[in-house]
Amino acid sequence: MRIQIEKMGINGEGIGYYRNKPVFVSGCFPGESVECRIIEDCRSYYKAQLQEVSKRSDKRRKSFCRHSRICGGCPLIELDYQAQLENKRELLKEAFYKYAHLDIDPALTTASPSQQAYRNKCSLPIVQSEGRLVNAMYRSGSNHPVIIDGCPLHDARLEEIRKHILTVLNHHRCKAYDHKLKRGIRQLMIRGFDEQYQAVIVTGEDNLNSEMIAEIRKDSRIVSLYQCVNTSRSQIDLLSGKMKLLAGPDSIELNLNDHRFYLTPQSFFQLNREQAVNIYQKVRELMGDNCGTVVEAFCGIGVMSLMLADRCEKIIGIDIEKSAITDARKNAEENGISNARFICADANEEIGKIARREPIDVMVIDPPRIGLGEDFLKTIMKSQPRKIIYVSCNPATLARNVEELSGKYRVEFIQPYDMFPQTPHVETVCCLYHQKKDFISVPYEPKNVE
Repeated sequence: MRIQIEKMGINGEGIGYYRNKPVFVSGCFPGESVECRIIEDCRSYYKAQLQEVSKRSDKRRKSFCRHSRICGGCPLIELDYQAQLENKRELLKEAFYKYAHLDIDPALTTASPSQQAYRNKCSLPIVQSEGRLVNAMYRSGSNHPVIIDGCPLHDARLEEIRKHILTVLNHHRCKAYDHKLKRGIRQLMIRGFDEQYQAVIVTGEDNLNSEMIAEIRKDSRIVSLYQCVNTSRSQIDLLSGKMKLLAGPDSIELNLNDHRFYLTPQSFFQLNREQAVNIYQKVRELMGDNCGTVVEAFCGIGVMSLMLADRCEKIIGIDIEKSAITDARKNAEENGISNARFICADANEEIGKIARREPIDVMVIDPPRIGLGEDFLKTIMKSQPRKIIYVSCNPATLARNVEELSGKYRVEFIQPYDMFPQTPHVETVCCLYHQKKDFISVPYEPKNVE
């Protein structure tokens, strides 16, 4: 059938309508007429397969990646960049209208300083092809690997290092991982900044010989080299295996706005450094000066907490990952920041404890895609911080959480940021104020409760 594509879905698919029911079609954009075939009736919507674009949008452009149509990782790569920004703003507006029942008018989407070569990290499976090890990406929504010879979203130096390591592995006749033998090379992770790169070779129960390690290290930009042994059947979180430092320091240095941070392989940091800095600067601006106690939930290695520390009396970062808190404490010490404290705990429970002791002036939240749970939202409502700055990577869960908080908080500022050009993902900074004007936060229980 032929339908008109009216808007974009959260996964980058085009959405049209058939018999008053939405039809999701990958590979097309708003303003296009397409021929498609329904492949699944999901009761409240249809899934369809694109057959032909009969009327092209004037926003459509030629892809700059020859793997894009088979990989599927960048569904917006054929859409004009300005149109990508506009569509992401519309996704945010629609999420708030649907889930929070608010007709918001967010600021324009902040463009990424770079639309290509912005990713500072890659984690790519390794497969065997024609007797050689090659990198692959999993086709979107599947476990099917697609062999690639490069990705234009990767930092160019990262790509050079990736190819160098593959060349060395092939020179030493390494094999791809075999689940039955529990041996072979599974994955290659590389991350780096400013000519310093960290590489992790994920393997089975293999011993990597010293000659091969020395050959990899001939590229002087590889300052930290690890082996991770993981024989799990699961392809998820392969870096959770046993880590072994093969050469160099255990971390690499990241410099941001006169701060130094040290990252181990498991440390989380945003893939788009330049855009991350823009978000941190906006959070600083929204937080204001001369704050009292600031709490950051899901603080990770403490990057945002430490960049906010000079604007408050004290800041408390909370994360449940022990390794992240270890890194955060080291980063505070290295930067000479004494008013930041980091606690390894469940953020919901710890915030309740803090709020019983002292008022929380500002709460900074940067949760995973699933957003905040019911118990966490109740804790926020009890602790009543004067201001909440919510950094979100999922407009739908952000909107749902804002709706739950609307009994006591109102949205004062909201702005989308394009952290991942060519993809449908959108990052959002949302600032909420207490409904009562000039509200001052106080402990929600007496301090001396037995």
